Amino acid sequence: MASATCAARWIFLLAALAGAGELGCAAGLPSPNGPARKHWAPAYAFGIWGKAELDVRDDCPSAGASGVRIGATWSTLLVSVVTLGMYTPREVEVQCRAQP
Repeated sequence: MASATCAARWIFLLAALAGAGELGCAAGLPSPNGPARKHWAPAYAFGIWGKAELDVRDDCPSAGASGVRIGATWSTLLVSVVTLGMYTPREVEVQCRAQP
């Protein structure tokens, strides 16, 4: 019983820590007309280590990007909890501009 309570506390703590990134970062205002591309940016040890480089020209080659959002989603939080914080990805959403 005590070990189950302790495990539940750890899971709650990990979910709370991973949820702190829920606000994410945003640049620009997303355009509703263009397509959005989603990627996972890897990070390790509760986000302490890890570096992801993303070139938005790969996702939006002709029109360019109108916005970028980086943050946690339910799926990235689940992965973080299941791996006990060893792998803590963030989702990157690139919003492309509408084609002229």
